[in-house]
Amino acid sequence: MQQPADKISRPSNALKQILAAAFAILLLWLAFRGTNLGELWRYSQNIKPLPLVLIFVSGLTGAFLRSYRWTILLRPLSDKKISQFNSFYAVMIGYAVNVAIPRGGEVARLLSICKSENLPWAGVLSTMLIDRMLDIALLVLLLGATLVILPPELLASMPGLKQGGLALLAGVVLGLILLPNAGGILKKILTLNLVKTRLPEKLSLKFAELAEQFDTGTTALKSAVLYPFIALLSVAIWFTYWLNFYLMVFAFGLEDKIDAVKCLIIFTIGSVGVLIPTPGSVGSFHYLVKIATVATTHIPEDQALAFATVLHFMTFVVVTCVPAAILFLYKRFSKKE
Repeated sequence: MQQPADKISRPSNALKQILAAAFAILLLWLAFRGTNLGELWRYSQNIKPLPLVLIFVSGLTGAFLRSYRWTILLRPLSDKKISQFNSFYAVMIGYAVNVAIPRGGEVARLLSICKSENLPWAGVLSTMLIDRMLDIALLVLLLGATLVILPPELLASMPGLKQGGLALLAGVVLGLILLPNAGGILKKILTLNLVKTRLPEKLSLKFAELAEQFDTGTTALKSAVLYPFIALLSVAIWFTYWLNFYLMVFAFGLEDKIDAVKCLIIFTIGSVGVLIPTPGSVGSFHYLVKIATVATTHIPEDQALAFATVLHFMTFVVVTCVPAAILFLYKRFSKKE
């Protein structure tokens, strides 16, 4: 007898959370292994407060821009104007939940906007898929640019890196050009005899469903006016993420060792850690930012880890949880009035 889906998924989800937490602990151990905690604390105590305030402002700006971009993607799903407040609230709640539950924030964000705006969850899910794809495209674009601008001595020893970076840049540009028509392209591929005869029916239905999601999620991207604006917003969002890193450079007084280009390299490598599903990117962010900072600047490992730890605390905890808590309380008490 088959068990209900929720009874099967709960143990599975619990196991995923346990594995994610265990992986985060492993990465934290790798990051902090051999660290002099006294030195780490000393470096953390000497940071300047003004850049931390600016990081808070920059972080909120990035979240606002993301929520605004999302309202544009959501427009085709509703006859009325999507509330910017509801979109921003959903994004911030999603960020806060992600601190504790990897990818749980996506569910919280979905449920929040569907309830507040009375939107179909399938349609909202498709816009979140496109939202995620735009982020991945920007990250790959950064990876390609980083490979091209790596220090000359590293490029000289590994000349293939520059060609690889250029290939990534070309691939992302092509992908962004094709993205508005991704649903239609996938539908045409599914009609090919070679695909229809060899693809299992169950898998074919899944791809057909994905094609429909792409069609819904990319409605706004089909506009010749909106798509460039969405692209510009995407660049602005990722600029605020890089700005958080660069402001932290000034907080630690490392501007003589880390310029804007080196910060871009550290930022790109650190951003890869965000893709690893650990609670709040704990461990993965610390480890990769530490490794990238030491390799790029040759500063002491304890200082690099202090840089990564304070940056993580500011951007993944303070900038997300504090505003999310304030918004949650505001929404809750405003309903009672």
